[in-house]
Amino acid sequence: STRIKYWTAILCVLVTSKMSSSHLSSHRTNLKKIPPKSSLAYTRKYSKERLDGLRLQGDPVADEVARSLHEEHGGLVNIHDLLSTVQEKAETLENGNIFASFLNSAAQVPTWADVEKIERGQRVHAMLTPFMGLSLFSGSLVGGGQFATAAVVTALAGNITTDPTRRITETGLLLAALAFPGSLVAPGGEAHDALTRVRLLHSALRYWLPKSGRLKPHRDLVPDHVYVEGEVPINQQDLAITLGVFCYINLRSLRRMSIVLSERDIECYVHMWRYCGYVLGIQDDLLPVSLEDQEEFMLASMLHQGCPDFIDGKATKSFIKAFATAAHKETWGIVPESAANSFLQQMTRYLNGNDFTTGMEIEDMGDYHWSILITRFLGYSFGTLVPRIPFGIGESILFNMHTRNIRKQLDARGTPTGHGAGTGENLTDSVNVRSKL
Repeated sequence: STRIKYWTAILCVLVTSKMSSSHLSSHRTNLKKIPPKSSLAYTRKYSKERLDGLRLQGDPVADEVARSLHEEHGGLVNIHDLLSTVQEKAETLENGNIFASFLNSAAQVPTWADVEKIERGQRVHAMLTPFMGLSLFSGSLVGGGQFATAAVVTALAGNITTDPTRRITETGLLLAALAFPGSLVAPGGEAHDALTRVRLLHSALRYWLPKSGRLKPHRDLVPDHVYVEGEVPINQQDLAITLGVFCYINLRSLRRMSIVLSERDIECYVHMWRYCGYVLGIQDDLLPVSLEDQEEFMLASMLHQGCPDFIDGKATKSFIKAFATAAHKETWGIVPESAANSFLQQMTRYLNGNDFTTGMEIEDMGDYHWSILITRFLGYSFGTLVPRIPFGIGESILFNMHTRNIRKQLDARGTPTGHGAGTGENLTDSVNVRSKL
């Protein structure tokens, strides 16, 4: 009788453990799979009502800085470097000014921040630099065009419609600053300052766009069902979506390139972007505590704001072609423009999925197209196998090689201080003006 009770107890523990493990695994993010559009749903945490509310919220601390610069300190238009301007005024004005308060708040390190994890995330970012570039371009930037409202606001701001390759290069350099462990946590670090500049740029655009009149066409240029009455440009949902595009979508794209990261490295990479979001002024409850948390937010937001049918195929192909042309020139004609164009188009479709690129009207040449096979081969070779060479030899070689190249580019470019916001001509002509869906 005692033995029966003993083995019954063990069996119960094993069954309970198995059920618990099965339950947990069902909630694990499968980075190899792109969830179909039909599976998108709101959740208790990310309901439609909550997401609607996020579109009414900006970044109060940074927004007050932008208001003061414009109304009390000569305006925003002629400022070349917002961060340097804020630092200068914090030093020269009396104690207690809003500029010093902003810098003090930006210097605070939250209790949840794990410096070791953040720096490991940065090392992963550096180690995979070439693949990050392709992932962030095709999977995140071009694929992010499904978020119609954010895409229209970006175009109306003039950030990307004039000389897109230069503007995207600047954004790439801002992200490249993350490749140096130790540069993110404290003010003065390249990554921390780069993201703080972006935060101030966002606040300046939130203040300036409505007053400039550029935002007037906004509502008429997006589908009715994604517009929230009274929403502010570059709101909290838009900021958190951008974070998800750089983190969750990026990690998914890397995995689809056959780059297999350890659970620890994924955890560290998410933690790094959580801290990036903190520096960018995203509210705490939108910062991802795990990959699964961010996936839940992103899938709900894709239902809430995603309009893949609304994407302007002609404009998207023209945008991609500009980079194919640049690749042709930068390789002295070795890479044919047509091959580069086909490569970028197919990678955009493959990394985002057919459900979320419908408006782009990119021909599906299949998952065995040469562009995908080559990328997966290189991804598995240099993103999965080489970093696992014993004693960290392969990882060190990749890290040192890529950081040297990034340092060279950053030194040649200088400090990126903005994205040309507020520039560009005939902006509404470059924005998708299809009939509302």
